[in-house]
Amino acid sequence: MSKKRPCPILFLDFDRTVFDTEEFILWLGTDRIRTMMQLSTGMIPSPDFARYLYSDVQTVLPVLRETHRIVILTYAKMVPLQRKKLRGSGIVVLVDDIVITTGDTEGKTGKAEAISRYLEAHGDFGWNHIFVDDEQANLDEVSHAHPDMRVIRMVREGLVDSGTHCTETARDLHDVLSLVVK
Repeated sequence: MSKKRPCPILFLDFDRTVFDTEEFILWLGTDRIRTMMQLSTGMIPSPDFARYLYSDVQTVLPVLRETHRIVILTYAKMVPLQRKKLRGSGIVVLVDDIVITTGDTEGKTGKAEAISRYLEAHGDFGWNHIFVDDEQANLDEVSHAHPDMRVIRMVREGLVDSGTHCTETARDLHDVLSLVVK
């Protein structure tokens, strides 16, 4: 997965950015926590996670990958389940790297810290790196820690916009493509 190449890094959130979490939640049913625990431990078979990738993922990520290093940056409380979702969705072959964070000491997702560690380990080549996420709190966290990083808020169709705003917003990966590849 991980390739070293000098180009800007596009950090993409997983849930609600490339993976239709709302549809997955419907599959989980009314006792979501129990079903997630059973999935995590292998007590029940996994669904076809590939069906939860948004329809634009397969076509747009290869185009974005021509000019950017694509890193999925995801937060998870249940890491085994998140790994199953990542592997089962097929996203692994479409990106250069995957980073899972379990949070930081301040109660945040830890995405800003994870970006810092990633850039330190893989070299910040002085490019204009980009972070795309659906959660305003994550965008704020990253903007504060990395003021030079471009942040784009993902608001997929059908999801409620919390009323907060970012200087740049995308409705899908086609919008992200038009914003970052000019």
